[in-house]
Amino acid sequence: MKTPRYLTLCALLFAVAVVATGCGKPKVTGKVTFADGSPLTQGTVNFTDDKIICKGSIQDDGTFEMRTLKPGDGVPPGTYKVYLTETMRFGEAIETTMLDATAKMHETVNDVPPKYSNPDQSGLTIDVKGSMKYDITIETDAE
Repeated sequence: MKTPRYLTLCALLFAVAVVATGCGKPKVTGKVTFADGSPLTQGTVNFTDDKIICKGSIQDDGTFEMRTLKPGDGVPPGTYKVYLTETMRFGEAIETTMLDATAKMHETVNDVPPKYSNPDQSGLTIDVKGSMKYDITIETDAE
C-alpha cells in the first residue's frame, strides 16, 4: 500500500520544523558584573550538577554563552551549582626598568572573592528549563 502524498509532505514539513526550531539543548547566555556594574573581563562560568560541567568563556564585556561539549551546543535542562574559574585579569600598567630599558607591564589582579570559585560555597544556582539569560553579580565584600 502506498503512503498518500499529503502524509509524506506532512512528515517532511514536521521534520523541517523540528530542525528549524532546534531540538537541541537550551541556550543559556548572561553577563558577569561586579556590584558597581563593571564587567568581569576574563574567566569561565561553570555549571555543575556533579555529573557534568558546562562552561562559558567570559568575554571582555562580561558576557558569556554556556556550552556542554562544543560552542553553541547549549546546556541540558536541570539544576546546577554555578561557580567562576580563571578570573585573573590585567590591572593597571606598571612602569619598570629592565636591562636599561623602560617597559610597561601589567600587574594581575583578582577582585573575585575565593568563594565564587567553589561550587559548594558560591551561593549561586540555576534551574535550566529552557533557553534563558542568567546574569551574575559578584559581591566583592563576600568572603
